[in-house]
Amino acid sequence: MNTISRREREKQAREEDIINAAEKIFIKEGYNEASMEQIARECQFTRKTLYQYFANKEDLYYTVVIRGFTKLLEYFEKEIKNGTTGFEKLQNLGFAYYKFYKDFSGIFALMNYVGYVKSKKESEDKLKEFNKITDSVAQQVAKIIDEGKKDGTIRTDVDTMSLTLSSEFSLTGFFHMLSVSGKTFMSHFSLNEEEFIRFNINLLCDAIRKKN
Repeated sequence: MNTISRREREKQAREEDIINAAEKIFIKEGYNEASMEQIARECQFTRKTLYQYFANKEDLYYTVVIRGFTKLLEYFEKEIKNGTTGFEKLQNLGFAYYKFYKDFSGIFALMNYVGYVKSKKESEDKLKEFNKITDSVAQQVAKIIDEGKKDGTIRTDVDTMSLTLSSEFSLTGFFHMLSVSGKTFMSHFSLNEEEFIRFNINLLCDAIRKKN
């Protein structure tokens, strides 16, 4: 049985406290306005302590976002089990994304901000880790699409990876716009948010389904 020392447990707990504090500050203040000083105050550590664990703000941001994608994958894996065909599993992935969006709207916004963050040399390892987890998400979707192609429930006339990336981009863009202006949009057109979201997920999935 593997055991870790008390010192290592304390180190892990301290790192988790820093990540939790960073997540809270990033969500509250936004990435640009957040500072290591604010994060240090939130977790009641010194800035010096933060820099013992993370090279800079970018490094800490990627850590928070990587944890978000890890959680998203957990949502995917749970919902996949509820489908029998490739198409059903793909549809369940869409609704898993919706559940994640509802449960972690703040994290979702941070995950979508990654394109605006300028990476520094000190954060290269975290950036590689981030790319690895996002690749895992794409691979999960692609695997389901290939399964659907084989069982005859998903179109075979479109390249799997093109279909994967297009689906991800469309769904991410939809929820991003929903997070930015959804309430105003729903109110203006007197829409039920739940029904509107389900309609859009089903519409996207229907474009992928193989027609009999």
